[in-house]
Amino acid sequence: MKASRSVCPVTDPLAGLNPAQQAQLKLLCWVASVDGEVAPEERALLGKLSARLLPQVDPEDALAALQAEQASDLEAWVGQLQDKDVRIEMVSLAYQMACSSQGPEDDSAINAAERVAYRRLLEALNLSDDQVQEAEWAARQALQETPALMDRLNQLLFGWGAWPSIEALEASGTSWL
Repeated sequence: MKASRSVCPVTDPLAGLNPAQQAQLKLLCWVASVDGEVAPEERALLGKLSARLLPQVDPEDALAALQAEQASDLEAWVGQLQDKDVRIEMVSLAYQMACSSQGPEDDSAINAAERVAYRRLLEALNLSDDQVQEAEWAARQALQETPALMDRLNQLLFGWGAWPSIEALEASGTSWL
């Protein structure tokens, strides 16, 4: 008698996100990895965000799915960000992500490869110079705060403040005390 085994269908670990959330995560991952490496600070940040956005998915699986995306999808990802305010927020988040792994020996806040990617993102977002400058100023201010980026990501992607509401926790499948 031949033993039978069940085969689970392979599912997209990012399927639990709405298109705009997926696009934001993919864009942040793209900015973080465009230089050929995801710095430990960037990896930790993306892992924490993935764990919060997708509590039933292994953060490593989510990161792998994010990193599997191709940069040629940049315009498609930006196309998922319909609202101008979301695009402005994306500038701030991408700037913060690119600056998050700056080492003390670095001359610039953003390494050369991430700077090129960031500029490509700005072109695709098609915002005015004033909007970009304002978002970058806000990002620099947020970078001076602790733990600004993670809180901002939660607020922007979930609408959560420092603590999520009970309804948001229950909707995401997270238990609360």
